[in-house]
Amino acid sequence: MTRTTARAAVLALVLAGCATLDKPPATLEARKPPAGMTQVESESAPRPAAVDQTRVAEQLNRIAAELGELQNAVVKLIASSRLQDDQLAYLRRRVEELEAQNRGRQAPVPSGFAPLAPGTAPTPPPAALASATTTPAADLYRAGVQKLQAKDLDAAILSLYDLIVTYPDDPLREGAQFLVADIFYNQRDFRGALAEFEALIAAVPRGEKVADALLKIGLCQKNLGDAPRAKRTWARVVKDYPASLAARQARALLRS
Repeated sequence: MTRTTARAAVLALVLAGCATLDKPPATLEARKPPAGMTQVESESAPRPAAVDQTRVAEQLNRIAAELGELQNAVVKLIASSRLQDDQLAYLRRRVEELEAQNRGRQAPVPSGFAPLAPGTAPTPPPAALASATTTPAADLYRAGVQKLQAKDLDAAILSLYDLIVTYPDDPLREGAQFLVADIFYNQRDFRGALAEFEALIAAVPRGEKVADALLKIGLCQKNLGDAPRAKRTWARVVKDYPASLAARQARALLRS
């Protein structure tokens, strides 16, 4: 073989190797983007599996939001139930306290007051009785008055308390709370009576029974050993309600 022939053979081998290197691997061919789409568009195009996962995530988020709303509603219902339980527990506690007291004992009657006959219940306010029609609050008030007149004081208090708690803005609320406070006063529960009279004034500061409530507040304070404060309360009655029957009784108490 001549040198020229050898060189030609070597050159042919080199060219054949370069041609093999120029061919892309089969895997690279498979990864080429489809015709009319760039490599970036091909890679960013959503795949079916990713789309399904997105829909599932959205459904889960929606279910979680609905569950949160249901949980909030349940919490509100539980809070309302606890409030009613607290009110019922308070009423039961008051009934137990009343049953433990001696109902036969009467509070000392100050000068200017006619004594109540033993076992006599306080007289319901006439105006409140006249205005009692057929509303739910009126039914509770009427039931409380009837039980009061029947000397079933515990049941009367429960009916009147039901009105006070359920219908706090009803016009009959003032008369109902005054009756409850008066029952406590006649049972010598002066602290309970004081709390009820003060609650009446706080709820209905311009009510018809405010002067009478202030007069009884002074009597509660005196029976609890705070005579100076009682005198200040009666002086307030005389000053703020000078023409009332309560003011005339307060003047008598201040002189005694």
